[in-house]
Amino acid sequence: MMKNYKFIAPLVGMIAVSFAFVGFQCSSAELTSAKMYIQKNEWDKAESELEKDVAGDSLDAEGWYYLGIVRGQKGNYPGLVDAFDHTHKISPAHDKDIAQVKQHFWVIAYNDGSKNLERGRDTASYYDSAATSFRGAVILEPDSLIGYRGLAYTYLNKGDADSAIAPLMVLWDKAKDQDAAKFLGEIYFDKGRKLRQAFQDQNGDKIRAAEGLETIKQGISKFDATNAIGQPDEKTTKEPPKVKAKRGKKAPEAPVQDIWVYKKYGVTLVFEDDTLHSKQVDFVYNPQIDSSKYDSAIVQFKNALNILKPASRMYPDDSNIMTILTNCYVDADMTQEAAEAFKVGAEKNPGNKDFQYNYGVILLKSNDYAGAISQFEKALKIDPEYLNALYNIGASYVNWGVQIQANAPQNSDPDSLRKAVSAKFKLALPYLEKYSSYKSDEPNIWELLGKVYAFLNEPQKAQDAIQKADALRQTH
Repeated sequence: MMKNYKFIAPLVGMIAVSFAFVGFQCSSAELTSAKMYIQKNEWDKAESELEKDVAGDSLDAEGWYYLGIVRGQKGNYPGLVDAFDHTHKISPAHDKDIAQVKQHFWVIAYNDGSKNLERGRDTASYYDSAATSFRGAVILEPDSLIGYRGLAYTYLNKGDADSAIAPLMVLWDKAKDQDAAKFLGEIYFDKGRKLRQAFQDQNGDKIRAAEGLETIKQGISKFDATNAIGQPDEKTTKEPPKVKAKRGKKAPEAPVQDIWVYKKYGVTLVFEDDTLHSKQVDFVYNPQIDSSKYDSAIVQFKNALNILKPASRMYPDDSNIMTILTNCYVDADMTQEAAEAFKVGAEKNPGNKDFQYNYGVILLKSNDYAGAISQFEKALKIDPEYLNALYNIGASYVNWGVQIQANAPQNSDPDSLRKAVSAKFKLALPYLEKYSSYKSDEPNIWELLGKVYAFLNEPQKAQDAIQKADALRQTH
């Protein structure tokens, strides 16, 4: 859904300027005719005569001057600037008049842009008119930042983020404008995320297959193998050879072998009972991943970082800038660099909850659960109602417990393992429950609570939480 970017554009008072004929001499027939047409406000005819005049005499400063005025009256501001540039080069004596005329038309262009920007909130077609007017204002007064601001907000409200980049960059480069940094960060981050998603859509199955093949090791179960690389192309069962029993002894029983063949991956798996006994690799699987969209995404994330990093130092209390900066680091797979940057920021700004929180997010992404919880607790101490910190403390404990379970050796004692995981889940509960009291309409928190309750052997609470999550999803 398109955001509505509010821009209060003050209407500027008109500057009185006289277009009375100034004291140039020796007018050509074309210039004389043009002056007559100007007095009648016949701008097309005046422009035609003036273009003939300057074509016949390119050094006619008076002709160029009036051509600039006429083009201004017709809204051709690039043409106005070109004509006045010729006038200045021929004779700078008329610069004061030129400055006043430019300012006059700048006011017209800016006010038209402001009015149409406001109208565009109700009728989107007005945004095109607003953009045209603000572009004219920028052309007439390229050093006036307010024109760039109007143009940027027009494009943002229109939903044309690409066109908004240029005026926003002017605001950032010339004034280090806070809002410009935030909007540029959002635009580049969004472009990067879309490119990264396109990369995932294009290569996701190949990446998952390559990662899955890495997990196929001796001792893995059939279930885990299927989850990793799917069903095989061929399945055969090899009965063991029958061994004649020796006198007085029972014949040894050899296990049945199930042979799974994955032609695409060049892999043959031999299971004995439910456990992988051996793996034969006929060729190394090459997923042929096209990384061009991923590389393009990284470029966009770095474009955002180039602006957001200095902006976060200049505006440390802007939580929006901080959040976009964090997301860019994470999506650009630069968590190590992010950790170093946010560590410094958190240490230098101990009273800033956003620095503490975002450093915690980076640590959480790096699976440093203890470090993440410490930072979230610092943020929560600064602001006890900081709900994101509250939730992420609970999530960190849950993820910590899941990691303990996933990384446990196969010969782990089940009771001891369950106690270790339960200990982390129990620490998560008060934070998740408190968060649910604030955000009782979010199905995801109830689903997470349901899973935690189930693991902690509280079936009734688990059932209630899951039912609440389902009910909320049905009503949304």
